[in-house]
Amino acid sequence: MMYFTGDDCEFPIQSVTKFTSTSEIIGSSHSQFTSDQESYSPTFEKKLIEENRYDGYWIEAFQINKQNPIGLVGFGLNSEDIHFYSNPSTTIQPGKATLIQKLNGPVGMDQADITGNGVNDIIICFQYGNTMLDSDPEGGKIVWLENPGQDIDKNLWKMHYVGRSTAMHRIKVGHFTQTKRWEILGLPIASKPYDLLSAVPVLLFRQPDDIFNATEWPFEIINQEFFHLIHDAKRFNNNQLDNLLVASREGINWLYFNSSLKQWTIEHIGDGEQEQKQQTTYYGSGGIDIGRVGNDSFAYMAAVEPFHGNVISVYIKNMNNSLKTIQWKRYILDIYGYPNQYGEGPAHYVVCADFDNDGDDEFLVALRGPSPNQGVYFYKPMDLSRGLFMKWKVSDDSAARIAVADFDNDNLLDFATISYSVLGYYTVENPSIHMFYNRFVQKKLQVKKEIQVIKQNNDLLFQVSRPNKALQYQAIPFLTIDGITLSLEILPPYTSRHVDNNTFVKVLSGIITWTNSSIESHKLVNHSRTILFEPRTVAPLDIHSDNDRITTGSEGALLIVFKTLNDSSNNHQIDDIQKVIIENSLPDYYPQETRQLNFQFVRYDQYDSSEQFKDLEFYNMKGFGIKFADNNDYLCYIQLWAAGQGVNAGVHNHAKDFFCETHVCLINGSGKGGMHYLNSSKQDYDPLTTPDSAFEKLTLPAFYEHGPLWDIDAQNKPVLRNDSTVVYPWHKWQAGINRSLNQSFDVWIVFEFNCQLLTLSS
Repeated sequence: MMYFTGDDCEFPIQSVTKFTSTSEIIGSSHSQFTSDQESYSPTFEKKLIEENRYDGYWIEAFQINKQNPIGLVGFGLNSEDIHFYSNPSTTIQPGKATLIQKLNGPVGMDQADITGNGVNDIIICFQYGNTMLDSDPEGGKIVWLENPGQDIDKNLWKMHYVGRSTAMHRIKVGHFTQTKRWEILGLPIASKPYDLLSAVPVLLFRQPDDIFNATEWPFEIINQEFFHLIHDAKRFNNNQLDNLLVASREGINWLYFNSSLKQWTIEHIGDGEQEQKQQTTYYGSGGIDIGRVGNDSFAYMAAVEPFHGNVISVYIKNMNNSLKTIQWKRYILDIYGYPNQYGEGPAHYVVCADFDNDGDDEFLVALRGPSPNQGVYFYKPMDLSRGLFMKWKVSDDSAARIAVADFDNDNLLDFATISYSVLGYYTVENPSIHMFYNRFVQKKLQVKKEIQVIKQNNDLLFQVSRPNKALQYQAIPFLTIDGITLSLEILPPYTSRHVDNNTFVKVLSGIITWTNSSIESHKLVNHSRTILFEPRTVAPLDIHSDNDRITTGSEGALLIVFKTLNDSSNNHQIDDIQKVIIENSLPDYYPQETRQLNFQFVRYDQYDSSEQFKDLEFYNMKGFGIKFADNNDYLCYIQLWAAGQGVNAGVHNHAKDFFCETHVCLINGSGKGGMHYLNSSKQDYDPLTTPDSAFEKLTLPAFYEHGPLWDIDAQNKPVLRNDSTVVYPWHKWQAGINRSLNQSFDVWIVFEFNCQLLTLSS
């Protein structure tokens, strides 16, 4: 099953899974989500590495030496065996595991070239105890296992003692305070047996002079007041030193050594999950990783929350900036099931990586079980500004952790999983290790965004997919004017979008539908909206839907969505057009030249020197073009206008224009402004003799649109003159007057459509 998930959009798309005994293709998409080029679909080939294990907990990619391909290290908490699994891509049947050491209750590991001989060694903690509550008070030991490099099956790897702290749970090796010697950060999950309330010590172990003969590594406790219940951490490099993101009861926190102040610093990123505090006593975060998008290596963070939680969330920053000065917004993507009798959920691990080679990181989530909340889900970012991701389920097997590497050397990242089977927590039937080979290369990928934006002169030009051919939802905010945000959005066929009281929708192509209960009859009433309303009428752009959603059919839909800060749209007033705050709202991932384009209202007498416009409070803002990407068909041009009280915006009949225009009012300053038009295109207009009373009047309240004013033929198409211009009656925007106000501007938006593409619905 594949879903879109995020802030405003969630809808299922059926998928097909093919199973065989030991190898299967997972994630093939249903035909409704394919095209001639085939759809984007993460596809992995599954291969069994080991089954009927005694237990399962940890798996990690590991390369013995530079001559051998990447293999795996795997172990569980209850058995003592630490095994290495040779690269399985060269074998047909599950291979024989190599025992490299036996340790009582191994928990977490890391790897680094401790000896400096060019191959990585293993650093591992063990003697955990039965559970985090019933931990071994003498345990939490850390050792490093010396990689022999060759003939690894001859003897157990030699152990070298580092140090200990009760309930040691995660260890991270790096250069945290200096770059000359290795350092190990030890992160216990508890401070002592039967105490989950006290803060845990965070220890820094420093590499000794003689790594082979040292009885232990010198250490210091760098913090023992702040952290509780540390479940996982992510190491990353910042200004040559390694830093940690720590997932604990406190949420997500950034732990680093401040070289200038010569002290350790903790900076808070997010609170994590807080809603389950009363129900389970677990809160905060349980797992974290960092996702790259384009050139931004810290574009988002993916998290599993809280400890052994059921919530998948992402943290999106508010700007492309340094970690210290940004703020993070948390989006909940999914909630998998309910906490069990111990207060635990199925999610255990998250990892980010670029599986489709498009330059953007996706992320995988490991669910331990039980079914249906068991397996691995693949999440792909679609629009970070809205916290919008697509997801696929790519494995049904219980997963405690996920190892990522290019195991079959085809320049595509693969992944491996180990089942979660730990006494005292959760045990799965038939604990196993599986490899999942990335088979994206076997499909033609469409990863191109549905909406592209370029700068064309001083306009923005949007190149869009046909909505009936779109494969993914995309929403692009592009302009904010006095708190009203305009977004161009594309909804593929048979999808839906959330709407609320502050959402107003203009259809540019396709059809949207929704259902609302009739106030009079108390019956369900089906509504639909297309590009045009009834001729010479006005209609609102708000949506009153019983389930707060609009839906598309086979045609999909291209929309302009207006979003207000609150529901006081009818009271919005502007007394000075120069005070209006106008912002280019394009997301960070669009080209810089498009995001730096400034939009402003320019008084119209700078464009037209006619006496009627001289010194008139009448303004224009250009402009936005929309074309279909497949054949460059022009759909429409969009510009905004503003007029003070009583302003006549100019009577005209488009004698030289080839478009059909409609108007949407954003702000009606007097409450009386709107379109005035002569009843027939055959009526002449003389500015000296035609009275205002000759005009029909269509008042447009805020977020109302009018239907066609142009002439329409028997086929419901625009009537054209011999030179292909569109036949209109004389018309104008006429601002109203509210004498209780000194000044109050109308602001409206004009959509100038390609007349060849317009047909009025019958």
